[in-house]
Amino acid sequence: MRLFITTLSMFSVIGFGYALAGYGGTLFGNAMRIDYVLFGLITGFGCGLAAMLLWYRNRKNFFYDDDLDHSGEFLQDVKSSDPE
Repeated sequence: MRLFITTLSMFSVIGFGYALAGYGGTLFGNAMRIDYVLFGLITGFGCGLAAMLLWYRNRKNFFYDDDLDHSGEFLQDVKSSDPE
């Protein structure tokens, strides 16, 4: 799931890049490409929204601590203590 969310985030960046490319043509004397701008904005916002919604639904998988067990004690402290 993490890889899929990261991929959606990168697609949103690429989509906004298309929007800038369509708008940036005016800087070089060409006409503004409305199709690039619309495609880029729709793709950018759509993929960004999908990535944020998927992250929000699965956020419990992203925030966990491997050093804590369920009782709240550190596992490394429990493992390192010898019963001698």
